[in-house]
Amino acid sequence: MHTPPTSQKPETIRLTIPVTAEVHATFQRLAAAGSMSTGRAMGEWLADTLDAATFMASTMEKARAAPKLVAQELHAYALGLGDETGALLERMREKGREAQPVGPACSGAKPGQTGWEARTTPPSNTGVTTFKNKPSRGKK
Repeated sequence: MHTPPTSQKPETIRLTIPVTAEVHATFQRLAAAGSMSTGRAMGEWLADTLDAATFMASTMEKARAAPKLVAQELHAYALGLGDETGALLERMREKGREAQPVGPACSGAKPGQTGWEARTTPPSNTGVTTFKNKPSRGKK
């Protein structure tokens, strides 16, 4: 006779862990926002970050066995991140250049004008008018 499979919940282990008041307050806020208990909020957070904790545990275990090798791996990882970041910034610069209109038609220049000649106002124009060297109207 065949028995239908029953869904079993994974075993839950209850822990008592010391945390700072700030950590406790933050998880209380998270729990309130998610309509759950503080313990459940902490448990779900830990479950969600299990891959990172597993990676960290593995890295630390390797570091104990071969610290130089792990240092080299972490260095290579950091260099790779730097390369990726540099490539991302370059792509953003290129997109910015593509988005900017270029040429005389876009700058208000007359045909044959380039650079400062093409500007409609002088670069030093601040909008301030001075009355130096101008004759006053009311005085004679």
